Amino acid sequence: MVAGKAGKVVFLIVGILMVGAFSAFLVNKNLHDPKTNPPVMTFTLEKIQLGDVPQGPQVSGEFEFTNTGKSVLIIKKIQPACGCTGLVADEKKEFQPGETGKIKFTFNTEGRTGVNEKTITIESNDMAHPTKVVSFSANIIPPK
Repeated sequence: MVAGKAGKVVFLIVGILMVGAFSAFLVNKNLHDPKTNPPVMTFTLEKIQLGDVPQGPQVSGEFEFTNTGKSVLIIKKIQPACGCTGLVADEKKEFQPGETGKIKFTFNTEGRTGVNEKTITIESNDMAHPTKVVSFSANIIPPK
């Protein structure tokens, strides 16, 4: 009879441990699930004004962002609006929660005058904003 009670106690303890382990697995899985805890791409600035720049040389700048979400942010594609804008994006495409990244750009001012505004489109797994457009502008001063 003692063996019967001991067996029931062991069975109960093993059952409780299995339920606890399974619950911990589900909680951990949900913490890293992009559907329940999505990544969020948050830019420091979405519009950059480069001010007055002389015509001819390239100018450069960068957009800094942070993954303010709770799962891995994946950059799928970065596309400038025209050929006058070059990108120097990190080869890194995945950013952990809290991690920052930069999208660096160059702009060819040759043959341009006045205010020019250019855009860069970023595609990511940010579910709220899978396509994000950032922009920069410069007032190009021609030589005298």
